[in-house]
Amino acid sequence: MINKIILHCICALILSQILTSCTNITQSPFKIDYLDEYVIYNDSIFEDSRIGGLSGIEYHKEQNAYYIVCDDAKNPRFYKAFISIENNKFTTVTFDQLIKIKDQNNQFLNKNIADLEAIRTFRENKFVFTSEGSIKNNFNPAIFVTDAAGNYQSIFQLPSYFLVDNVSKNKPRHNGVFEGLVNDINNKGYWAAMELPLEYDGKEPTLNESGAPVRITHFSTNTNQADFQFTYPLDKLTKDPKDKFGVNGVTSLLQLNENQFLIIERGYAAGYGTQGNTVRLYLCDIQEATNTLSFDSLHNQKYQSATKRLLFDFETIRNQLTDQIVDNIEGITFGPTLTNGNQSLILISDNNFNPISEQINQLILLELSNTP
Repeated sequence: MINKIILHCICALILSQILTSCTNITQSPFKIDYLDEYVIYNDSIFEDSRIGGLSGIEYHKEQNAYYIVCDDAKNPRFYKAFISIENNKFTTVTFDQLIKIKDQNNQFLNKNIADLEAIRTFRENKFVFTSEGSIKNNFNPAIFVTDAAGNYQSIFQLPSYFLVDNVSKNKPRHNGVFEGLVNDINNKGYWAAMELPLEYDGKEPTLNESGAPVRITHFSTNTNQADFQFTYPLDKLTKDPKDKFGVNGVTSLLQLNENQFLIIERGYAAGYGTQGNTVRLYLCDIQEATNTLSFDSLHNQKYQSATKRLLFDFETIRNQLTDQIVDNIEGITFGPTLTNGNQSLILISDNNFNPISEQINQLILLELSNTP
């Protein structure tokens, strides 16, 4: 009889833990709603430059301005723009200034390819960028700082497994390095997100397998070095590529609180024309995640990845977008507070300088709110 009672208690405890676990997975304190879209014409010219390749965006609250980075490696640059929002709708988008990346002392540009993917403000009147470099051509990725005029000033030191000329067996994949960047909520550094796993960390996502691990690393502004890292598990491909090319990776992120992030996963499957992209926003929690910074490779290592929950799938609004296009969303920023007190999110797409028949320069306005 006692054994039966003990067995019953154990079963009840296990059931309680399962239910609690399910609740933690299925419930979220956040909600995201779609508000509006704005398309910047692909052939727009500003100060003799073609507007396109817009891969990162940052809202500067004090200036009420936006800084948008362009990933044209032959002419690395970023723009200052003004975006007006009224009644939860975009009204105007005006480009105000073009700032070219410059290196007067030849410390950086003559040794690197500046394939810029993300931009954030850095202290007062400075900016920090991520660059994917060119892995197949033996140019390293980078995280570096410029002044307000775009003059190169300093660089963050990367762990060896992020470098092509490293002593590590591990190395990054071409076009799969630092896509996302965000300042931490304590203003002590920046989180930089890989798009894809390192070569020996795991395979890229496939149609049948999910969980490919990407590293998201914190860099301290006191030391200019990495001091923490967690892994984030990618979804599998959602569409079967018709031309043998498919990808899904992290393109941008925001930190919500000490342990939670908004993370963009952007997938693409060749052969679907303008309908080939899949974009999703996830809530990521790192409370139980292992610090993997010291792991030269994740292969055969025991570690706990961050957990994730789907918050918003762009497929749910495809019919409301221009030509039903969910484009190549690569940047996200906290925008101004909306009239109802909720936080706005502004996302931007990289059209890869393609014609409008293939891709568009797309701005998306979302609302982030707390659920009851």
